[in-house]
Amino acid sequence: MGSIIDTYRDMVFKANRKKEKHEEQASFFQSTAQKKPGGQLGHKGYGRKISEQIDKELHIFAVCCPTCNGKLNRAKTTVCHTVEDIPAPQQQQTITKYEIEKQWCKTCKKEIVVTPKEVIPGSRLGLNLIMQVLIWKYFCRIPLNIIVTLLEITYDMHISAGTLVLMLQKTSQYFDKPYNQILKEIRAAPVKHADETGWRVNGINNWCWAFLKQNAVYYTIEETRGKGIPERILKNCHPKDVLVRDDYAGYKKLPFVHQSCRAHLLRESHKEVTQETASEEMKELHKKVKTLYEKLAETIAIPFVLKERQKVYSILLKEIQTISTTAYTAEDAKRVQYRINSQNRNLLTALLYENVPLTNNLAERAIRPMVVIRKISGGSRSRNGANTHAINMGVLQTMKMKNQPIISTLQKHILYALSNN
Repeated sequence: MGSIIDTYRDMVFKANRKKEKHEEQASFFQSTAQKKPGGQLGHKGYGRKISEQIDKELHIFAVCCPTCNGKLNRAKTTVCHTVEDIPAPQQQQTITKYEIEKQWCKTCKKEIVVTPKEVIPGSRLGLNLIMQVLIWKYFCRIPLNIIVTLLEITYDMHISAGTLVLMLQKTSQYFDKPYNQILKEIRAAPVKHADETGWRVNGINNWCWAFLKQNAVYYTIEETRGKGIPERILKNCHPKDVLVRDDYAGYKKLPFVHQSCRAHLLRESHKEVTQETASEEMKELHKKVKTLYEKLAETIAIPFVLKERQKVYSILLKEIQTISTTAYTAEDAKRVQYRINSQNRNLLTALLYENVPLTNNLAERAIRPMVVIRKISGGSRSRNGANTHAINMGVLQTMKMKNQPIISTLQKHILYALSNN
């Protein structure tokens, strides 16, 4: 019986001893290595800059002392304090009733009923509301049920989520021209980027594709991840255009000059070399890959001179060929070698073309907003909803990438579509 009690005592107090030991170590490292809270010595502080534009100036003074209620004399000295704020929430929506005359045209021999300016025909919801919902949905990533609550709290406006869905679908029709214009810009760009990620439509796996140039992105949600999608989207492009992409096989046979993303190769090489079972061959190969990319990055940072770049290209290509022909025996080294062999010259394309990056970072960043929305919403409930989301998101993200004023640009696109209907 005593031995059983001793066993349980050891089980209970062993954990406490470990905890005490851990606390001792933690306190030691905190006392020796932890930085002092707050700004460090030599750190340059940053504060909010005062806006140069002042919309309203108020001169403030008191008549009586707030402490003793004694009368105060006016003073010539002042203290300035600038405040940035937003308009107070309007507790009730603005409802406008239009009385539109039915007029008769003697020339056309028909009745004329004009549409008021900045009013959407047949819609009981206004233009400002549509733009606000677009901003909340696509820039702030707010779900529709939360937008319903925001409209109720802020504007005392009661709109169902279903009405908002129909509104967004209608808006995507207004964006037809700018959406197609984005695709034309990307097809005409000498350097293009592409990436793809999963997207569920009514619970079925689909794919969200992003095709872009430096300041424009075109999204499309498709049922497949097959090579036919980039072939269709990037058709009739110039064969000397550069496509920056990852190692997905769907891009491999596209008729372009290819630049493979170096980050993906380095990531795979790092993954293999950090394994406990990493071979010596893999460690040596990882060093060679890192050294090669360091040389490549240093050259890319220098202003473009084709002859100089061609010399470096020849040197680095020989290094890649040496890696490709080395008879590795370790499986981890063979896996990385296979990736290098499959990309080969595509790893060095950025040397021979101006303004071509070594990574597909631009596409990765452009597709990230779609990933965030996918995590929030789970995808789309219908094919129509998926198309609506791709169009609206593409147009709004392109506005952001081009640094266009959001409100006025949205208004311009919608009013243009209304005037041409």
